[in-house]
Amino acid sequence: MSTNDIDQALPHDLPVLTEVVSDDDLPTLTDIVEAPEADAPAIELDPVVAAAPLPLAEEIPFEVPPQLEAHLEALFMQRLLPRLEAAQRQAIAQTWDELKDELPQLVRDILPPRS
Repeated sequence: MSTNDIDQALPHDLPVLTEVVSDDDLPTLTDIVEAPEADAPAIELDPVVAAAPLPLAEEIPFEVPPQLEAHLEALFMQRLLPRLEAAQRQAIAQTWDELKDELPQLVRDILPPRS
């Protein structure tokens, strides 16, 4: 956002800092000023028009040319496949470690108690 955009977006009647104060004596907002009401013309809507549903925007199908689609798919596979494989290896290793930790208890639960 440029300086001109900021100047245009802000009202010109904002308060201006007129003095610098120390941390011990910070200014406080004591006056609340209401924004002036603009004299906007009253617009009455026809109740029939206001109650009518708005028409839906017509959807225009977007078709990707087959060559572009194949190229994008190849790029995705080239970039994502190594990451997907690494994530699968990590998930398998984590699952295997959890199974090894829980396996002794699972075996104890299955076997009948010794007498």
